[in-house]
Amino acid sequence: MVKSKATGHHGSWFALVDGEKLPCVHKHWWVGQSYNDPQVRPGSPKSDELVAAILDKKRVILTNDDPYAADRGTGFTRTGYIAEYAVDDVEFDAAGLRFRFVARLKDLH
Repeated sequence: MVKSKATGHHGSWFALVDGEKLPCVHKHWWVGQSYNDPQVRPGSPKSDELVAAILDKKRVILTNDDPYAADRGTGFTRTGYIAEYAVDDVEFDAAGLRFRFVARLKDLH
């Protein structure tokens, strides 16, 4: 499998892979082949930008993170990039962000 370098910066919900800006999602919210993040909700500019990119690209970067208690739930400190995935069946509403992982496209470092 192809292995690429992902580069991001503190506070961004995106990272660059092979020169392309892709949305990042937390391994913490992955169960089976599904992703379910109850903290990403409509109405937040960062959430809306993230979901628009997921809907447009149908790809995400899965990240390793250290969770910590935050004012509005769980916060995360990114510790690494795992892989780029193709996704489908994206849903985004008051219950959060949900989608299905379809295929692992690239390993990342």
